[in-house]
Amino acid sequence: MDWHEKCSEIVIVKEVTSGRGGVKPASVLTRRKTNKMATEKKKPSEKKTYEIVAEPREITGRASRVLRRQGLIPAVVYGPKITTDNLQVGTREFDTVYLRAGSNNLVDLKVGESGKALKVFIHEVQRNPLNHAVTHIDFVAVNLLEEMTINVPLVLVGESPIVESHEGLLLFQIEHVTVRTLPTNVPSLIEVDISGLTEIDQTIRVGDLDIPDDVTLITHAEDPVVKITVVPAVEAEEAEEAEEAEAAGEAEEGATQEGGAAESEETES
Repeated sequence: MDWHEKCSEIVIVKEVTSGRGGVKPASVLTRRKTNKMATEKKKPSEKKTYEIVAEPREITGRASRVLRRQGLIPAVVYGPKITTDNLQVGTREFDTVYLRAGSNNLVDLKVGESGKALKVFIHEVQRNPLNHAVTHIDFVAVNLLEEMTINVPLVLVGESPIVESHEGLLLFQIEHVTVRTLPTNVPSLIEVDISGLTEIDQTIRVGDLDIPDDVTLITHAEDPVVKITVVPAVEAEEAEEAEEAEAAGEAEEGATQEGGAAESEETES
């Protein structure tokens, strides 16, 4: 099994910034129920997809800089049972689709307007470290009837009362979970509701997340996602001083207004 075939087994989506910035992990998948996985093939459910029209690319290597000056991005598509192809994609078109689809939504990739659409995920995006412009794209083709392993990002929602009152500090311990599901069932993200966190040491674990029934969670259910911890003494003092300063400012403003009103009454009399 070569590397491209392995991509059908596990797809970890990422963004890469060239240079010293290193690799920045991106989207990851999530899902619950660590019990049985379906042994029979399932029919894929309908899900909104996006479309990108690419063109074959003959220019490779450093010469690809010419394409970028023409408003094009070098790309490659690979996957099980398909030939790896070098492509080029319009910068504006890709930016528009990537903004909406991200890395966890299926994209219909066509080579030419009349080309047959391939179901792909945007697997890797490389960017210029100086201007953040996209410099290269990897698309990975998938079989809609075969389950895949993927990462799904976690997004915090709500407000924790104890954090809002500066009595506790929120620690975000993992940014994504790994799940296994059909490509059409991959969640775009998973929400983590922190509004119920009211005490020190209170924790939300992976097993507490609301994961769709058609997604199988691979990340260990006991792994902590977020935790409330004690606010460091320095931060607590700074928060208290800020509140006192704000209260003093309001009191001074009120006194100024009362003094102005009194002067106005004396003038009138």
